[in-house]
Amino acid sequence: MNIIGFIGTIGVIAQMALLSLGYAPALAMFTGLIASACWVAYAVNKNDKWLLAVNMSVFGFATYGLAFG
Repeated sequence: MNIIGFIGTIGVIAQMALLSLGYAPALAMFTGLIASACWVAYAVNKNDKWLLAVNMSVFGFATYGLAFG
């Protein structure tokens, strides 16, 4: 299950890179959505409530931004 955390980490780095290099914000939000989904899976597997709460928040904001942004 550690590979899921690794994929989530790469996703977060990619999200910041996309934003800093001027790519479309929707692409960065989608990347963040995928990364947070990986971290949610990791948090559930490790029973880490704080990590789950943070990444559910990120997931929610990314979903809202993609739906209404």
